[in-house]
Amino acid sequence: MVKFNRIRDAILMAVIVLCVFALIGSQIYIGMNRTENTQDAVLYTCKESLSFTGVIIRDESVVYSQYVGEGIMDYAVSDGSRLSKDSAIARIYDSYTQIYNRYRIERLTEELENLRHAQDPGVTDYAQPEFINNQINENYKNLLLNLTENNFRNVYDDSLDMLSLMNIYNIAAKVESDYSPRIQKLDAELSRLNAALKQPIATITASESGYFTSVIDGYESSLSLETIEDMTVDQIKAIIAKPDNTSESQRNAIGKVFNAYSWKMIGVIDVADRYFVHQDLQFSMDTSENTHTVTVESITPTGNGNEAIIILSCDELDSELAETRVADVELTFVEETGIRAPRSAIRFVNEEKGVYVLVGERLEFKKLDVIYEGDDYVLSRNTSDGEYLNLYDRIVLDPISSNAA
Repeated sequence: MVKFNRIRDAILMAVIVLCVFALIGSQIYIGMNRTENTQDAVLYTCKESLSFTGVIIRDESVVYSQYVGEGIMDYAVSDGSRLSKDSAIARIYDSYTQIYNRYRIERLTEELENLRHAQDPGVTDYAQPEFINNQINENYKNLLLNLTENNFRNVYDDSLDMLSLMNIYNIAAKVESDYSPRIQKLDAELSRLNAALKQPIATITASESGYFTSVIDGYESSLSLETIEDMTVDQIKAIIAKPDNTSESQRNAIGKVFNAYSWKMIGVIDVADRYFVHQDLQFSMDTSENTHTVTVESITPTGNGNEAIIILSCDELDSELAETRVADVELTFVEETGIRAPRSAIRFVNEEKGVYVLVGERLEFKKLDVIYEGDDYVLSRNTSDGEYLNLYDRIVLDPISSNAA
């Protein structure tokens, strides 16, 4: 009898163990199936754009130097600057040393202002070293990014900002008490450089008001806003193929002036549709980080398949645009960022569009606030409202089969 009871207990124990393993196995199987049938809700940016190479056109006048003597020229204005009539465009000095001394004075003055700002109690008394250190790290990343992308215009500004942050950090973290020795040394050097300065031997002035750039390309007299609509595909392509058309006759040219901030661009595109004519779109060049708002003035089919001539206009200007004739550009029609949901996962509950998400072992319906629709996905507005799809929710791709599981 005792032996029988032992056998019975062993069998019961084996059955219980098998049931436990079966339950665990089934849960693992269901979980794996559901995991394979889900997708994390993540942020996604969609962008619809058109890229082409265009020619920038303005009404321009070449500026020539009337000075014929010896000397070194130094520009008094930067590209894109506004000039008034008779204002200085450039100055002629008797040696490069005079130009270099002026450059050194500017840099030393910037460093002095930087140091005095960094040790100002109004700045350092409230500066938190950890916060400043985080800013230094972010600035360093930006500097590296600009270096790798050859955005050298921004590298100097980034390095100046980093120097300012590091100086503030040193005071806030008690690494330095103040910068008095360095300030005294810079003041002495500035005094020496200022004493060695000489007046320019000649000054080149503007004969008319307008905006200036030191870059010329030889097309200043042949391109104008009046004739832009008469340009052919062959003419556009010829300029793109040869963006520098300067000649010996422009040997004494020091730049050009245009009388308005506004400009136009013409290019050849492979889209004959006219649906975005008169729309304001975002415009960017591959050589610049800046974006500008442009208006599509016209799209004229050439009769050669989908080929068309596009003309843009813009009332914004920066130094990059001022010195550019030919540029690879991108026109952005739509740019939206939201939470991406596969179209196949969308269901309707009480006429509300949404998706099912996996919460533990149960399914929960989350509504979608659709801001963009793609071919196989939609973007839902990023919100913390629990009734809507939230970031990192686990979207069930096939809620019917998941329910069955």
